[in-house]
Amino acid sequence: MFSLKDFIKKGLLNAVGKQADYQVIFNAAGWMEKGVLDETDLAEINEKIDAQYITEETEEIQEDVTEEV
Repeated sequence: MFSLKDFIKKGLLNAVGKQADYQVIFNAAGWMEKGVLDETDLAEINEKIDAQYITEETEEIQEDVTEEV
């Protein structure tokens, strides 16, 4: 069965890295305003946006901070 929510979320997740971040965020917010997406969906999209900027260097910094705590 067709799910508009899954269809929209898949499209937005696929747009990450192909469209500017602000465009993906703006579109996701619009679908949330319409009641199609919820905060957990936006969190998933945001994670994918953030993940495209993770490098080995930032991973090492995160590991160092975790070890100090």
